[in-house]
Amino acid sequence: MPKLIITNGDVAVDRLKSAHIGGQILPWRDMLHDGPVPPGQALADVSNVRASFLAEALGLPQDELRVDFARRDAILEVHPAYDEVELWFEHDLYDQLQLIQILHFFSHEPERMGLYLVQADHYLGLMSDEELKTLKTRRKPVTQVQMETAREAWEAFTAPTPTSLATFSRQPRSALPHLSAALQRLLAELPAPHSGLSLTEERILEQLAEGPEKVARVFAAVNSMDEAQFLADLPFFLRLDELAFTHEPLVSGLPFRSSDCSSLSFVRGDGSSAETAYRAYAGAEIALTRAGMAALKGHFDHASENGVVRDIGGFRLMPGAMWRYDRKRAELLPPN
Repeated sequence: MPKLIITNGDVAVDRLKSAHIGGQILPWRDMLHDGPVPPGQALADVSNVRASFLAEALGLPQDELRVDFARRDAILEVHPAYDEVELWFEHDLYDQLQLIQILHFFSHEPERMGLYLVQADHYLGLMSDEELKTLKTRRKPVTQVQMETAREAWEAFTAPTPTSLATFSRQPRSALPHLSAALQRLLAELPAPHSGLSLTEERILEQLAEGPEKVARVFAAVNSMDEAQFLADLPFFLRLDELAFTHEPLVSGLPFRSSDCSSLSFVRGDGSSAETAYRAYAGAEIALTRAGMAALKGHFDHASENGVVRDIGGFRLMPGAMWRYDRKRAELLPPN
């Protein structure tokens, strides 16, 4: 009986194969928490926008990304060829956004029997074979309520302002119990009042407040602060780039933009230069600048003074449309 398993990435794929979880396994590779995500139900529309963003942000070849997304989407679109489709996803923001994208797709499909959710509250890539086999026994059929919840969440995530997202995230969602907390974490990536720093940016600067540290150590420390860790190294590096390569840098010491770590391998045709560049970036010692110290104290508004432009889901942060999020009050603040 053919089965399709969809999960969050290659590490999870390897672990599922190691545990002999049978079926064709499809990794859903996309860090949807960064960059533009257009509204609508057509997978191709989202994939084209995502390929363009990831190519520019990570220094990857756009044509290869488009082919990879097209292949992935084609497998999902022929889901009626499978007797069962299992969705294996974790509790963190990275996975929850992927999950609602896929459930949003299914919410517009003709009635689908044999659609199951295997929801983990731990990281699949860290589970033993026995833990994965036990988790499989807890799979449950996807309900109409779950699909409607995901549809509402996806529409809020891809809306042109974050107001619907903030409203949706305030209420616990029993159908998808990890979703509201994940979306609240996404809202925390909006600039804060006064400092203009996202939660991740603030944590980076706090980590450097006692003195310079290597990028790899800052990443490990900041990542550990999230109860549900969602940031991989490259999206974390993008946040460092935004702090360092700007009009008034908040961080000093980076040798180059993180996208160079990926792009060098395609220029030279091998992976050696990319690995060297990655090590140089991750091993660089970085420090706070005066502007960084001032931002930590709320005396320098990074978002305003540096004219931050950033896409999150369907909305764009930019001068004149600088939505902010007061993390102490859990309150969304409209542009002034």
